[in-house]
Amino acid sequence: MKKKISALFLLSLAATAATALAFANNAFAVFNWWKAFLAVGGDSSKFPASAPGFLRCLDWTVVDYSAVTTFIPALGCLCITLSLFRLLRGKRVSSEDFPFFRGSDQLNVALGLLGTLWGIIVIGYFKLDAVTMADLMMCLHTALFSTLSAVVWVFLIDRPLLRPFFAKLLGESGLAEADDGDLSAAVDRLVERLGAASDAFDARQKSYEASLEKRLADYQAAFEAREKSSETAFENRFAAYQRDFEARQKEYAEFFSRRIAELESRAAEERARADSLAAKLSAVASALR
Repeated sequence: MKKKISALFLLSLAATAATALAFANNAFAVFNWWKAFLAVGGDSSKFPASAPGFLRCLDWTVVDYSAVTTFIPALGCLCITLSLFRLLRGKRVSSEDFPFFRGSDQLNVALGLLGTLWGIIVIGYFKLDAVTMADLMMCLHTALFSTLSAVVWVFLIDRPLLRPFFAKLLGESGLAEADDGDLSAAVDRLVERLGAASDAFDARQKSYEASLEKRLADYQAAFEAREKSSETAFENRFAAYQRDFEARQKEYAEFFSRRIAELESRAAEERARADSLAAKLSAVASALR
């Protein structure tokens, strides 16, 4: 049993190191992004939509700019590592929340919702006349990936997989402390907590959806107003250019008409002179005969 716990401890320690590096890299990327963001006053056209961390090989984990997505698994792996370390030292632990701590699932859900709200709040700091769809998608990634990370960890990994597995491991090790109260009371408390967490999650999700729809409607209205203003300005400028072109064309036509008339007048004078000269030459020729 001790060899099994030792192997799990080393595996958990490696996972903790990997997730901690991912979280640190994510936090560093968030710092770089906010530094560039504040330097240009929220004008997204003057800085890249994403920022690198200090480990480029882990930049694929930088999917949100609240760092919740990488913090939740890092915290979970750290709790597992510490709990397995206590088992290796032969300390008795409570089986109620093993290998995590009391309220860890509520904390993870709260962190996911915090990331969701943060993603929405960040949208308001962008310079609205320069915001792009890529900026909105980045904020949406921050909001949704943090919530997704909390939901997947709590309801698909923590509760159905990790807790039953480590509860069985704790029972086999013989280091489980007896919980206060009977099993039915513990189950009732668990169901009540899960129900409260689910209700809170549903309420906050609805609030987030309503807020997001309002924001998108505002951006759509602003975009349509800006598009209409641009079309009006373009039409006015084009009309001014057309009037200027017509005026210049009229001036050129009048100029060439006058010039052609002058040339025709000169040509008529030259023909008259030529006819007069020809008549004189003819008279001289007649006289010589």
